[in-house]
Amino acid sequence: MPHAVVDYSDSLTGAFDRRAFALELHALAVEILDTAIGNCKTRFHRLEESVVGEGTDGRSVVVHVELAIARGRTAQTKSRLTRAVLELVERHTAKAAGLVVHASVDVRDLGDAYTKSVTTP
Repeated sequence: MPHAVVDYSDSLTGAFDRRAFALELHALAVEILDTAIGNCKTRFHRLEESVVGEGTDGRSVVVHVELAIARGRTAQTKSRLTRAVLELVERHTAKAAGLVVHASVDVRDLGDAYTKSVTTP
């Protein structure tokens, strides 16, 4: 925890440094959520196709970040995290010349049944 899943339009592939984004996201999570860096995990899903609105603007692209965090964080903490991650997305997609980036962030609590395992072979 936290677990981040980042969906992003294929058109952003060259302009979106995913590794740098993930490392900064992890640092934000440590600061805002008071968690250990080793608990942070980020996965990226490249979207081959996405449609915004009526689908007539070929310049529109999407970045959506979903963060699943441990229960017990206040609404204020979640809001702070959401705003910080949205700003991070904006910074990391600023070089996407000619594109209109539709960015969004959602933070949710992990479910009651969540469990994890870390093994060393």
